[in-house]
Amino acid sequence: MKPLTPRGEQIVDVAIKLLSEGGISALTTKNLAEAVGVSEPALYRHFKGKMDILVAILDRLESIMRRLFEDSLNSEECVLDQLQLAYKRMLHMFAAEPAMVSVVFSEEIFRHDSRLSERVSCIMDMVQGHVMRLMRSQKGRAECRRDVPAKDLTRVMMGSIRFIVTRWRLSGYSFDLEKEGLAFCKSLRLMIADPRN
Repeated sequence: MKPLTPRGEQIVDVAIKLLSEGGISALTTKNLAEAVGVSEPALYRHFKGKMDILVAILDRLESIMRRLFEDSLNSEECVLDQLQLAYKRMLHMFAAEPAMVSVVFSEEIFRHDSRLSERVSCIMDMVQGHVMRLMRSQKGRAECRRDVPAKDLTRVMMGSIRFIVTRWRLSGYSFDLEKEGLAFCKSLRLMIADPRN
């Protein structure tokens, strides 16, 4: 997809907020135009329709996650430190943009459209691929457990992030996501580390 204009970015920001507050039913062109402060036809200068707005939200998420993991996983640090940094940055991103949490972890929004569900699957596969490549690297094989498949360790990591972030959202953001997530990360690190090291 081509880069968005500043107005296009604003439309995506507002769409994320509407989805966060009211779910998919709240994201209508009428509600969106009103919240942005433009006419409904003006929205169509930036997006063909609601589906393209949802795709733009997923494009933004994919870009954020790709940068987050590439920055975290391309350092000279030990593998466990790189994984912890990626986990920390992901928690920070969600804490800074709680509205994105409602979008990312809401199957309701994406499950009824194959184009959207495929995009979500691609993002999940990309994240899983980055983590697995790191665990399967020469350093990863030396530092991480080899008695548990890297794929399963990756699922534990990704699932734990989802659990903590979802609990935070359902609690009305009542606890410090980064603090709780990083505390769990210490336990996660013990689960992933080769016990012989």
